[in-house]
Amino acid sequence: MNLIYLFLSALLYVLAYSPFDYKILIFISLIILFITIEKLTFKKKALYLFYYAFMIHLIGVSWVSQSLFNYGSLDYLGSSLITIIFILLISLPYALVGLFHNPITKNKLSNINIISILFVAVEFIKSSIFGGFPWLLVGHSQTETIFNIVYPILGSFAVTYIVIFISAVVFKCYVYKTKIYIIPITLFLLMYYLFPVSTLDKVANQSENISFTMYQPNIYPEDSYNREKHNDIQLKYIDFLNQKISSNLIIFPETILPYNLTKNNPLYKKMKNFTNKDKIIVTGLFTGKNDKFFNSMVFFSEDIKIYNKRKLVPFGEYTPWYNNFIELAEALDIPLSNLNHGRDNQKNIYFKDAKLIPVICFESTFSNLVNSDDDKELIINISNDSWFGNTLAPYQHLQISQVRALEFNRFILRATNTGISAVINNNGRVVDYIPNNTEGTITGNVPINNSLSIYAQYGDKSILMLLFLSLLAMRLTR
Repeated sequence: MNLIYLFLSALLYVLAYSPFDYKILIFISLIILFITIEKLTFKKKALYLFYYAFMIHLIGVSWVSQSLFNYGSLDYLGSSLITIIFILLISLPYALVGLFHNPITKNKLSNINIISILFVAVEFIKSSIFGGFPWLLVGHSQTETIFNIVYPILGSFAVTYIVIFISAVVFKCYVYKTKIYIIPITLFLLMYYLFPVSTLDKVANQSENISFTMYQPNIYPEDSYNREKHNDIQLKYIDFLNQKISSNLIIFPETILPYNLTKNNPLYKKMKNFTNKDKIIVTGLFTGKNDKFFNSMVFFSEDIKIYNKRKLVPFGEYTPWYNNFIELAEALDIPLSNLNHGRDNQKNIYFKDAKLIPVICFESTFSNLVNSDDDKELIINISNDSWFGNTLAPYQHLQISQVRALEFNRFILRATNTGISAVINNNGRVVDYIPNNTEGTITGNVPINNSLSIYAQYGDKSILMLLFLSLLAMRLTR
């Protein structure tokens, strides 16, 4: 019966995220989890926490198998097996919560504080181990709620802490029928549902704008990796540029072609001739230097500037221990990728006195890769979620970008191959978008002059310091 409760809890957890967005369900999910594990032994708690995480990821990120099956030369069994192994690995850290979890119903609020800190610690581990996979974090579920107050100050890990803490308090109230907790819980629910979140929106400084046009070509990998269609794809972009586009900034998605463009390439020439000091094209391309190849964001203007992707997708863009995996890959018929990581200290890129912050695809899940340190900034996110088709991935990925916009108080222009391309304002709201499986453009003006958020200045140091101090205070009071 407990496993049924865990499955229900995991299902409610995933329904809190896009495209469903029943955000309150994550609290209910956690309350059911606490009810299930409260009286178990430490070993059973660890096992049940692992089951809980495994079911969450099985429901929420099983789309990984989609790309392996459709584009990885694997059959259904092979893609499912690799996906299960991946889900097992990212679920293992959650067992730590069970191993160190003391009953919530004891020691007043101290054990509630500890379990909240444990969840934050596990999410840190999940975001760093094996290259990191910060997906379906608790703190990513609460965009466009009253938690919009927290994101630009302490970031998404602080939201994780608060959500766990509140859920544990509600659980304790449920167990003891403690009336003292009913008032704050009721107040929280009223604020959560009735508080006008729009009043929290920071008014963007409209004094300086950049006009932009984003293009979503709706090209899937089976076409972009088909040599016979490469010329047609190039012509598609050339025809688009032949239109009268007055915008200063034109953005194409990630890896518009699966090979390195030479200077004699017609599309390369077109983009170079189309731009000047007042007009810039930003596009995703593969670039090469000294026998190294990169997934890059290329800025065509007076000069050509390049940002190389720093956080690559394991087994998608690079293969850890490449030489050791060759024999295994040949046996399983897995096509290995071996792109190079970009350097951490790459030069900043400016256009019209505004700093353009490049974020390529998977990098948007890592807040520490957003190098925000100037008042005049714009985040440009190019991505290619076409590998995952009509799954939850494009919606979840967009929601993560909304979190980044909130944390850094920045507008984000997000261009993708097949969807979901979007304009996200500095309050994390999607103000315009192109849906999945659609060719289209978005044109408009975007403010570039917004103050630095507290989170942009201190990152996760603030929440980590607060959590450390709370543990220290607990120790001293004992």
